[in-house]
Amino acid sequence: MARSKNEQFLHDWVIERLKEKYSRMYKEVHVNPGNEKNFEFKGHYPDAVFVNYGQVVLIVEVETQETINAEEAQEWKELSELGVQLVLLVPRELQNLAREICWKKGIAAKVKLGSFDVVLSI
Repeated sequence: MARSKNEQFLHDWVIERLKEKYSRMYKEVHVNPGNEKNFEFKGHYPDAVFVNYGQVVLIVEVETQETINAEEAQEWKELSELGVQLVLLVPRELQNLAREICWKKGIAAKVKLGSFDVVLSI
């Protein structure tokens, strides 16, 4: 499902912040924002792939309000079966919805759920 322009901007912004924050902790952090296919892992293009000493140790999927649904959960299921830890990063207020979808899909034990908040002070 395609995201709206604003949701795509948020998605890609979160991916770039992930790369900035964790590039000191991991030897390599590869990102696939938008429709870019910069780094492939076992036939998939997760939003972020964390590598230490040549081995993929973690993959991250960033979801927004428009993409926390049963259709996306099928992709989460596929990613959770690739043999590395999958982290779903969702808006804080949608954590319970994402958790519920993971339970229904039977992947709650395989997926770590994280959240993000964007606070604008104007």
